[in-house]
Formats: sequence, structure tokens, C-alpha cells
Amino acid sequence: MIVNALKKRQVFLALFLFLSFSIQAAELCRATGELEKAKIKRVVDGDTIHLVDGRKVRLVGIDTPELDHKHGRHDPYAVEATTFLRSLVDQFVYIQEARSGQDRYGRYLYYLFDKDRISLTSQLLSEGLGYRIAVPPNLAYQVCFEGAETKARSAHKGLWQQTLQWQPKAGFAISRVTITSVTKNRGGWWLETNLDLVINLSSSAMDYWPAQKVFYLEGKEIEVRGWQHQRRNSKAIFKSWVLSVRHPNDLSEIKSSIHH
Repeated sequence: MIVNALKKRQVFLALFLFLSFSIQAAELCRATGELEKAKIKRVVDGDTIHLVDGRKVRLVGIDTPELDHKHGRHDPYAVEATTFLRSLVDQFVYIQEARSGQDRYGRYLYYLFDKDRISLTSQLLSEGLGYRIAVPPNLAYQVCFEGAETKARSAHKGLWQQTLQWQPKAGFAISRVTITSVTKNRGGWWLETNLDLVINLSSSAMDYWPAQKVFYLEGKEIEVRGWQHQRRNSKAIFKSWVLSVRHPNDLSEIKSSIHH
């Protein structure tokens, strides 16, 4: 009986260690596929770096708080995110090109990994130093990015100590709103909210948004993330701010189990 009990404990321990390792690996996002070795020369902020060969790189899958290089009025945790990447200056890292190679600013869109081939994006997310974002077609590692963010969120780390309160401010935004009406035109789906904000599901991403799924959101409280801008010459009948969402991962109905 003692031997059987011991064997059972060993089996349960092995299973526990296996599951713990699996969860940790998922949260940390280990690289798959071909990698290129590179060296970081300079860090601009928590999601933008320069390589020694001159390439300016934007990390894929994350948006970190903004540094105010001019006045020093940094967003919360912007310094911490930048410091994390600066610890890797003059060190070798691995890079992997995203499906769309550059953004509109000419920055190269890469996934970055440390010497152990662990994603830098997932490390930032797991510490609450940035928000996950999904921008098609660059959707690799989204599952483990979500896992890393969920880990930080559950522990109320970093940015997740703050309340998700909408602000009329250009740039990346994440907040909670209620959808009051849904319409569609050539520009895509338009989700009016209870605030001075309308959410646009662009026509370029219509394949992700079947009508039934979108109309279901009417009257629901949701969490949404993406980049927002102020309308120019907006008529009084329109909301002043537009937030664009590119992928369903970035818009979800709020469940009671989600932490603020």
C-alpha cells in the first residue's frame, strides 16, 4: 500500500511538473521557425529598437506605454518597458520577420527573441509592461502572447493595476464601453458606444466579422483595444473619436471573471 501510494505521488508530481513547464513555455513564447542573429544598438522605447546594421525595428504583437522624449511626461510603465529592452543593448538577439515586413513609418516588423529563443514581447507582456495587439497578417504567437498577458493581468502586475477607463486621446487605447448600435457601410462595421467613441471594424477585415457575430454585440459591454484618432470636421451627429479594430482577439464581451 505504501509503495502504491508513493508511486501515485510520483506520478502526480511528474504530471504537475509537466503541466507547469507547459504553461510556462506557453506564456514565454519560444521561437519556432527560422531565425536571424542580430545585435541591438539602441532602444527608442519599449517596442522600438535600432540594430547595429541600421535597421529600425518595431516589435510585433505588443504596444508599450509612450515615452515623452521632449518633456519627460512619460506614460506609466513606459520607463520600465524601455529599461527592460535597454538591458539587452550590445547583446545578440534573434529576430524573425513578420508576414508584412514594414510599417508605414518604414520600421521593420520583427518578432524578437533573447539568447534562449524566448520572445521579448511575451516577457514584456508577462510583466504587465505592454498590451497585446493583433494586426493581421502578423498573427504568429498570438496564443502565447495572450497567455503571457493573462498571467500579468491575473497578478495585477504593471499596467493591470490601472482601471481601463476610456480617454479622448490619439494613439493606442484599451478600454471598456457599451455598444449602443451597429451599422455597416463601405467603410466596414461601425459600432456606436455609450461614450464619444465609435469602433470601426474596417472593410479590409470583414472576413473576421460575420454579421451575426457583430449584431450580437449590440447592448453588450465589451473590452476593446486598438489605435484611435479624432475625426476631422466631425458633424455633431457623429462621435468625435474613432477606434479601429483589425482582429477579433482585440474585441471581446466582458465576462464577470475578467479583472479590471
